[in-house]
Amino acid sequence: MALDGDTCRLLSLPPELLHAIVAYLPILTLIDLSVTCRKLRTHALDDAPWKALVNANLPSSTPLGSPHPFPSFRALYAAFHPNWFLPKNKLWIADNAATGKLLLARYNPHDGVLEAHSLVAKRETHTFSLWSHDDEVIIHRFSPQVQLDLHSPVIRLRPHAHASVRGYLIGESFQSQRLQREVPMDTHNGPASYGIFSTFMLSRPLDPSLINPGTSVWPPQIIPANERTRNESVQSFNALGHKPSSLSELSTGTFRLRKWMQFGSSHLTGHAGISMRMGEDVVTYGTLKEEAYTPTADKPWRGIWVGDYSGHGCEFLLVTQPEKEDEQPLPDGVLRRRTQAILSPAYFDTGTNAALNPQLLAEVDVAIEADTETLEQEPVSTGKNEAVYEGAEGSSSRDSGRLEAIKLTGDPNVPRGEYTFIAPDIGPKGLIRVATEDPFKGARIVKSAGHIAGRGFRDDQYIASQLIMISHDRLAQYWEQFGHISYYQRVDIDTLIRGEESC
Repeated sequence: MALDGDTCRLLSLPPELLHAIVAYLPILTLIDLSVTCRKLRTHALDDAPWKALVNANLPSSTPLGSPHPFPSFRALYAAFHPNWFLPKNKLWIADNAATGKLLLARYNPHDGVLEAHSLVAKRETHTFSLWSHDDEVIIHRFSPQVQLDLHSPVIRLRPHAHASVRGYLIGESFQSQRLQREVPMDTHNGPASYGIFSTFMLSRPLDPSLINPGTSVWPPQIIPANERTRNESVQSFNALGHKPSSLSELSTGTFRLRKWMQFGSSHLTGHAGISMRMGEDVVTYGTLKEEAYTPTADKPWRGIWVGDYSGHGCEFLLVTQPEKEDEQPLPDGVLRRRTQAILSPAYFDTGTNAALNPQLLAEVDVAIEADTETLEQEPVSTGKNEAVYEGAEGSSSRDSGRLEAIKLTGDPNVPRGEYTFIAPDIGPKGLIRVATEDPFKGARIVKSAGHIAGRGFRDDQYIASQLIMISHDRLAQYWEQFGHISYYQRVDIDTLIRGEESC
C-alpha cells in the first residue's frame, strides 16, 4: 500500500483524480473516509460528492443546483438521513382496507421538507357511445385528470426529524432510539383537522425465507417488490421487533404511518389534563420494483395506469409484463374463464351499489364445465394469425407473453393488491382480431380474463373479456358479460413529481 514508510498510494494521486474517486463513494464509506486523515477529510467534506448523493435520491426531479435553504449539500443530506429512500423510490402504495392509496414522494426545496401527496384522478362528465362492432355494447368515454392532492400532504418530514424526537429507552443506543421512535408530522393543520395526529415509522423488512403463500405481507406477493414487511400486528406495531435498531435493519422499501384522534389538552405543550385517544389506525406502505413499471422496447405496456371503474370512479393500476422466468402461476379460473358468471350481473354491480339479494346466489343453475372457455386453445391457422398480427398498427413480434393489470387502489368489490385483468398471451396465440371499426381501428384485440367479485370481495371469479390494445399509452377492456368497454390510460409519474399535470 505504501510507496515508502509514510506515503499512502491513494494520497499520492493527483487531487483532481482523488476528487473524482470520492464522488463515486456511497454515504457510509464517505463518512468513514472523513475520519481517516486530514487530506482525505478535506475531499470527503467537499460539497461535490454530497451534491451527487442528494441528486441520486431525486431521480424524477430536476437536479438541484443549490442546497438552499441549507448551507451546503452535506448539511442537506444530513438533515433528512435516513429518509432519502422516500423520494428515491418515489411511488408508494398503502394497505388501507379495500381502497388503498397511492403516494408520490419528493423533496420540496422551497419549504425544505420531505413530503408525499396522494395521487388522485377525476373524470369529466360521464358520456358513452355504442360500439359499431356490436351495438348492444356501451363504450364509456374516459379523459381523466390526474394530479397530486397538494392541499393535504400525507407525509411531511422536517429536517433532523428523528434526532428531534424526545424520550429515552433504557438499554438502547442513541442510533437505535433515533430509528425506532415515531416521528410526529404536521400534516393536519386547520380547524377541520384539529385533534388529528400522525406519526411516521421506519420498518424492517421480513426475511424472504419466512414468507410463504399465506403470510400477510405488504406489498402483496403478486406485486414485484425488493422488500416486504408484515402488515398485521396484534400490538398495532408498537413492539420493537417491527422497527429497525440499526441502519442494516432498516427497510428502504416499506414504512408505516400511525394516525389517531385525541381529545383533551394533555397533548398541548405546557398543559396537563385528561385526554382521550381514539380511532387509531396504522397503515403500511411499500414500493414497487421500478423495472416493473418502466416501459422498455420489449415491454412497452409496463407502467402506472388509471382506469375507469364506473360508480367506483378512477382507480390506479400497475400494468406489467413479467419476464418468462418471473411469471407466477396464473390464478384459478384464468385459463378456463367462465363465459357466464355463476352469479347474476346485478350481484357484481359497480355503478349502482345494488342491494344483495340472496336469491341471486342460486339464480344460475348451469354446469361449469359446459360454461367455460379455454384461453389456451390450439392456434387456428397459426401462420395466418401471425400475418394478421404483424399487419396490425404498431404490432411487433416482440409484443408477446403475458400482460397483467394489478390494482394499486381498489374498491369494495375487488380491492387493492388484486388482479383486475390478465391477458395470458398478447401475441399471435392470444389474438382474436384486428379492429377495423372506429374508435379502435387498427388495434389488436386479444383474449383476457377480467376479475370480478361481489361486495367484500365475495365469490370472486374470472370472466371472459377482451383487451383492446389501442396504443402503448391507452388500453380498453371489453367486459363481455356486462356488455361494456372501459378505458385505461398511462400516468406520467415523473411529470407529476415535477409538479405538472398528467393525462
